Order: sequence, then C-alpha cells, then structure tokens
Amino acid sequence: MMRALQEFRSATDKAGQPPELTTFLYEHDFPDWFITHARGQYSFDWRLIIPNLRNTRFILTDGYFDLPGANITGTPYLSKAEAVATGETLIERLTALAATLPEGEAVRRSLELEGFRVNAGKLAIELAKSIVNEQQEENRLVALVKQSHLPNEAVILKHLGDAQELFVQGKDHPSIGESRNLIQALVDDISAATHASGAYSLGYPAGMANRLQYLQDVGFFTPDEKTAFGAAWGFLSAGSHPGIPSREEARIGLILSLEFGQVLLLKFANWAANAFIGFS
Repeated sequence: MMRALQEFRSATDKAGQPPELTTFLYEHDFPDWFITHARGQYSFDWRLIIPNLRNTRFILTDGYFDLPGANITGTPYLSKAEAVATGETLIERLTALAATLPEGEAVRRSLELEGFRVNAGKLAIELAKSIVNEQQEENRLVALVKQSHLPNEAVILKHLGDAQELFVQGKDHPSIGESRNLIQALVDDISAATHASGAYSLGYPAGMANRLQYLQDVGFFTPDEKTAFGAAWGFLSAGSHPGIPSREEARIGLILSLEFGQVLLLKFANWAANAFIGFS
C-alpha cells in the first residue's frame, strides 16, 4: 500500500505535472486535519505517514508544553486507544484508496489472498463473501506440512511462498508454475516415503503421471482420487485456458494447490500412522 501511494505521488500526467494530492484526498473525503498535517509536516511522504498513523505519532502531539491527550484532530482530548482506532481507520481508507489506483494492482491481489475485497464507493475493506479464505487455507497447509515430517518440507513451503508472491506481483503464469511445483513436491515426497517404508515391492517410478499411478497401485489413492489429481495436475500444467483471464487462472491455481495439498497431507498422516498399508 505504501509503495502504491508513493508511486502515485511520484507519477506525472501527460503535461509532466505531479498529482494534486490535496484536492485528490479532499475528493475522497479524508478529513481536513489529516490532509493539512500530511502535507505540511510530511510532504505526503507515505513511508513516514503510514507508520506514524499506526504508532499514533501522527495524531498525538508530544511537545514539552502539551497537555495529555493533545492532538491534531481538533478535539480537546484524545486517548491513546482513540488515537490508535483513528489511525487504523485512516490506514484502512488509505489501503482501499491505494487499491483503486492504477499502481494498486499488488494491493488488490494482496487483499484478495487475505480474503478481503475493496468497497471503492465507501473506501472500505470488506470480507469477501466466500467460504474459501486463501490465508486460512495457507495456514492449514503449512501446519500440515510441518506435522508431516516429509524430507523436503523447506522446498514444499518455498513453492507455496513463491506461488503467492508471484501472484501478488502480477506474474500469473510463473505463479501457476509454482502451484504445480507444490503439488508435484508433495506427490514426490509421499511416493518416496511409501517406497522407503519397504511395504511394497513395486518399483519406484519417475514422472508425475507414473507416481500418481504408483500411489493408486499401493492403495494410497482410490481410482477416482487418482483421476481427480491427474485432472488438477493437467489444469496447472496447461499453458493457458482460453476465456479465463490470467489473473483468475493464477488465483484458481493457487486455491487448487492449497486444497489438493491438504487432501494429500491429511491422507498421508493417516497412511503413515498405519505403516503405509491402509487407512484407519
């Protein structure tokens, strides 16, 4: 959000003129005291304004002769708790404003991953009306990875982190690639752990398709599950899907990897607890 606002502040129009931030903020109903202070004391340097809104230094004054609760809002007294709440409200509005800017694509994508959306009319951040919250699903997957004790835990988590970071950066196709790599890393590790258990004499195959078949042959997958994972893998491996915007492809790919990854890890925990020969 800070980067988006800084880039907007530094941008120029076709005539080479920077944006008139005072007017711009008034147009979006930011209070006079906020605009005056941001302009006069900070020269609209958002790298300083945002942290000081959060720690209340922007709002509360701390001069030698100031009384407790002295502030710049025009009210006689403002408690620390009220200053914190006021600062957070302004940060939310600034985040929503940043998300509406041409420079705000990364803000919009970050909010989307956290399960929020921007109400541009109200300049507010709202919970998205969806049962899937990417942040919650990521937290579940990370916890399952750490509980699994798979040998390549760090690699698996790096694929997840890279998929999300690339999505936020707008690098959609590389993000899809990392979502695919996440699923492949999980399948590889589960197959390797099953083979290392010594419970089966089947040869340990190379290649994703062969390992999916291997996991069906040893009983880890049902035929329907193997088909479903093959279809998800195919979706993530396809170069493009005509008619679907690349942003949506990357978002769906990330959700697929989070959900299918959890299925793999939940099954693996039970599989390993039963000596790799069945489920309880």
